[in-house]
Amino acid sequence: MAVLQEGVAPLILWILCGFLSYGAVPGLLPILRQQRKTNYLGEEIPTSLGYAFVIPAALVMVARSNGEEYALFFALTLIFFTLFGAIDDMYGDVSSKGFRGHLRGPHLSTGALKAWGGVAAALAITWPLSSNWLELITNGLVISLLANLLNLLDLRPGRAGKAFLLLALPLFLLKPQVLGPLFGLFWAVGGYLPWDLKRVVMMGDVGSNPLGAALGLGCVIGFSSLGFRIVLALILLALNMLSERFSFSRIIESNRFFRFLDQLGR
Repeated sequence: MAVLQEGVAPLILWILCGFLSYGAVPGLLPILRQQRKTNYLGEEIPTSLGYAFVIPAALVMVARSNGEEYALFFALTLIFFTLFGAIDDMYGDVSSKGFRGHLRGPHLSTGALKAWGGVAAALAITWPLSSNWLELITNGLVISLLANLLNLLDLRPGRAGKAFLLLALPLFLLKPQVLGPLFGLFWAVGGYLPWDLKRVVMMGDVGSNPLGAALGLGCVIGFSSLGFRIVLALILLALNMLSERFSFSRIIESNRFFRFLDQLGR
């Protein structure tokens, strides 16, 4: 009976995350209505509504911290990467794009602050999970590079959210016993996503940045092989560098399968 209750209690909280996330959007819209961004159709859309799923998920992670081994690690990841995303959403210069755009200037841009701050946060969070310097650097790269990759994908309605759901699903199948907190975030994003797909709101960096970071932490915890994580970090680095030369939106739209997934739900 105790085992059954232990399985039902977190499931109720995870489902609650989805409902809270869906209901948080109308509540946050009056607060964030003036914070707008032009989408790919030229429409002015309220942005930074990633708070709608980040806040419920982080609260549930903290509430489950006594029963879930990695819940606080995920909560801290959400908090730090949401903070850096919020700074970029509020004060970012849209004319500076990519690594070169943010890093080559004489002044520290909000994008560079988000990138370097993300690396520092990733290293601090994974310090207790790493047994040596190589593992620490690898873990930090996986988290920070996935955070940036989800940022890069957030250029069409629902794209970053769907990418998170699709990439998180294999982790649950492979390591369900250690990824409970990530599952809560999975439900929260599912609750928020209908608003994003309808072009009512955008999640902004405040949403895509922590989503990618949480996914990266899931990979760090879920994949015990350091060699696999090193390969993953190199693949993520290559994808981030390719984004400097090629448009991911153009690649997605030119591929029938990717285009189908991208249009799903719109």
